[in-house]
Amino acid sequence: MKRFFVLSLVCVLFFTIGCASKDSGYHNYVPRDSGGNLESYLELVEKGYIDTATNNKVNVSLDSSNAAYSNIRRLINNGRPVVKDAVNIEQMLNYFNYSYVNDTDKALKIFTEVADCPWNDSNKLVQIGIKAKEFELDNEKPNNFVFLLDVSGSMGFDNKLPLMINAFKLLIDNLNDQDRISIVTYAAGDKVVLDGGFGFEKTRISAIVSDLTASGSTHGSKGIYKAYELAEKYFVEGGNNRVFLGTDGDFNVGITSIEGLKRFISQKRETGVYLTVLGFGEGNLKASTMDTLAQAGNGNYYYIDSILEAQKVFVSELGGTLMTVAKDTKAQVEFNPEVVEKYRVIGYENKILTDEEFENEETDAGEIGAGHTTVCLIEIVLKENQAENPEIFKCTLRYKDPTTFISNEIVATCSEITEIPSNDFIFASGIAEFGLLLRDSEFKSNASYNNIIERIDKPEILTDAYRLEFLELVRKVRNGNQN
Repeated sequence: MKRFFVLSLVCVLFFTIGCASKDSGYHNYVPRDSGGNLESYLELVEKGYIDTATNNKVNVSLDSSNAAYSNIRRLINNGRPVVKDAVNIEQMLNYFNYSYVNDTDKALKIFTEVADCPWNDSNKLVQIGIKAKEFELDNEKPNNFVFLLDVSGSMGFDNKLPLMINAFKLLIDNLNDQDRISIVTYAAGDKVVLDGGFGFEKTRISAIVSDLTASGSTHGSKGIYKAYELAEKYFVEGGNNRVFLGTDGDFNVGITSIEGLKRFISQKRETGVYLTVLGFGEGNLKASTMDTLAQAGNGNYYYIDSILEAQKVFVSELGGTLMTVAKDTKAQVEFNPEVVEKYRVIGYENKILTDEEFENEETDAGEIGAGHTTVCLIEIVLKENQAENPEIFKCTLRYKDPTTFISNEIVATCSEITEIPSNDFIFASGIAEFGLLLRDSEFKSNASYNNIIERIDKPEILTDAYRLEFLELVRKVRNGNQN
């Protein structure tokens, strides 16, 4: 039954993409006035070039969050303006699957590549891929999940509470019999609607979720307190203990400041309970709040704009959603100043670490789920008159085992500039170029939608429905800009 459901959803996605001709009006993206729009995002200030003579090291925190891409997709498909701060390029890169295979005994493996920068012929582009090992979910050890669901009045739209209900029912269908499930709802107050149910009670749990209705203000803090209390009550030693927060992020009563929310969630992550944040809806979407909560709670942030996206998160990529394989993950890229004159990290505006933070074992960095690929792109300017095949850069990756908290370090070096880039490089550079254009970045140089389309519109690159959909989004924006 589950296999039929997954295949049906994938077929629907292919059908949706295939029904739109390249020249149809469906593809024209002409943003409408967004009057009354109360959405908010964390400020993203682009990083400029750094001279290696001044500082030849850059450190970044890595995670699996990918909400920016599905949110941008929603904005484009609904004809809404895409504000700069919505364009989080590393989350866009995180959304897609790549061909990397982790065949080591480590949780993570590093892949490196350097080739011509597609939007600036004078520069090169560094691609660093981090591939997490695939792990089967441990059916012998029960999961301990708490669903913290926003049922306030602001959730009373089809793309909010009804979609959230259907999304969580997908997760319920995938529960193991001995999993413990608690459900807390919050609006003007909090309510425990299920206290420590079992996974074999799928029909009962689905019925409880289906009966939820939206009303009242958003008193999120009490619900958060109760959710962590229940997670600790049914805590599984060495198991997967996780709170799933479903909301539009509009916390307007209780702990309302981002800093207040961040402090509370940061304290609770020390108990070994992870946080997964799922955003829904539009108009008053508070991505800034949800991003902050996910980062503070050793978790990741997803934006659910359709049942297809819910299927991606809770069915086809369930292992990566539920199972963290690397904790406090951070990378340091050290450039050879004899080869690289200057560099610029693309994205990661709020995830840059100092050298001291990279070296400090106690630094809170990001978490990566099983099977996930995290990509980092860095634009570089080479020096003239280099030695033959010198080392261009060294990448040092550090992370902790989420169960034992033992620290691990992996190092990879790169001394080669590829004349013919890989298909993954071509596709990832297309995503980054799209992000630069959406942001109207001062570093976009010769970037163009036509260049993206020309590079990626090949069967060996468009290997799945999500990549095909990305091509259609680029076409839609391109056609809307041909005035």
